[in-house]
Amino acid sequence: MVESSHVLVVDDDPRMVSMLERWLVRAGFRVTGVTTMDAALAALDPKGPDWVITDLMMPTGDGMDILAQTHTRQPQTRVIVMTAFGSDTTRQRALEQGAFAFLSKPFTRQSLLSVLTQLPPAFTISS
Repeated sequence: MVESSHVLVVDDDPRMVSMLERWLVRAGFRVTGVTTMDAALAALDPKGPDWVITDLMMPTGDGMDILAQTHTRQPQTRVIVMTAFGSDTTRQRALEQGAFAFLSKPFTRQSLLSVLTQLPPAFTISS
C-alpha cells in the first residue's frame, strides 16, 4: 500500500532529492531524503525504509555500495538505482546484484511511480 510505504531517496544533488520528495509525497509515500552515503546508511536502521532510490555515482559513495548495504541490513527493502551515466554493463551489474529497477535520468514522475506501484522487478526505464 502506497500510504504506508517509506522511501529513502539518496542523491548528492539536493535539487534532485527535493524534486523526488515532492513527487513521492504527492503520491502518498513517506519520504526521507539524504545527500550523503553516511546519511543513507544511518537511515537503514531496523525500522528502515521499504524502498531506497539511490543515485549511482556520488562523491561520498557509490550507489552499488548502498545497494549491497541495504541487502545486508534490510533484505526486504527494494532498491532502485538511478543514474545519468548508465551503460548496459552498469544496468546489468545493478540488476544482478539485486536492484529492483534501474532508472536512466532524466525520467518522468509517472515512470518512477510505475516502478513503485505496478511493474514487476528487474526492468529498466529510459526517459
